[in-house]
Amino acid sequence: MKTPRYTPYFIQAASLLIVMLVLAACQKVETAASDPNVAVIEAYVTPGSDILLHVTRQLAFQDDDTTISPIEGLQIQVSDGDTTVVCTVDSAGYYHAPLKADQQKTYSLAFVYNYQQVTASTYIPSKPTNYVASATSIVVSEPGSGGSGGEPPQMPDPIALSWDNADTSYYMVVIENVETDPVLIYDTSDNRPVRVFRNEPERSNSHELMPMSFSYYGTHRVVLFHLNPEYAQLYESNGSTSLNLAEPPTNVVNGLGVFTGINSDTLWIEVKEE
Repeated sequence: MKTPRYTPYFIQAASLLIVMLVLAACQKVETAASDPNVAVIEAYVTPGSDILLHVTRQLAFQDDDTTISPIEGLQIQVSDGDTTVVCTVDSAGYYHAPLKADQQKTYSLAFVYNYQQVTASTYIPSKPTNYVASATSIVVSEPGSGGSGGEPPQMPDPIALSWDNADTSYYMVVIENVETDPVLIYDTSDNRPVRVFRNEPERSNSHELMPMSFSYYGTHRVVLFHLNPEYAQLYESNGSTSLNLAEPPTNVVNGLGVFTGINSDTLWIEVKEE
């Protein structure tokens, strides 16, 4: 079995964003609306990379099996309007379209599953412009460490991020510590915190990184994602509970999930100890 081929940007996008898709697009839905023969598509299209798809079956509410089942043997076509390619198989449920995406272009997919034509399309947004930070480093002290003369340490100002957003698009900031063996800022011997934190997608042109949001010292990658509405809707629909189950939003016709374009830019922040 071949290992799925992921480009660096796809690894970044999928690993940082996949949790919300699993909660929203692959959640169990009401029995009346659920069908295990419905395809769930997961695809984040990034400029400069081949298009990679993950296709699974929908989980039915009455089914006790929570294992996500891949759909194999599909003949998936992907097009940019000028060129159409047929996906190859990377591994069970993972498909690879040898077509490098470009920003500000529209891409579509189509395949037949369960005697229905499944289709979806997405637009690759532009790279964020004028993405800047008010500082490239921040000093964070462990609570209780004390300042000079026995005075409590002063909390540093947050780092202000800003970018252009003339058309009120959706943006999301994801912060990841990239150290091999990062040093904890706070004593959390019981549970080691994750290295990544984020805000929810917003139609904004700024965001503040609060000092207390960081869990580790060292170098942090601060990625600004320019998103399409179909991705932002996954966050908005995440309030479903076992008492209020509803079919999640999707831009897939005769299917579920999301086929969405993403673009990004990156800044670097150093978190230092006082």
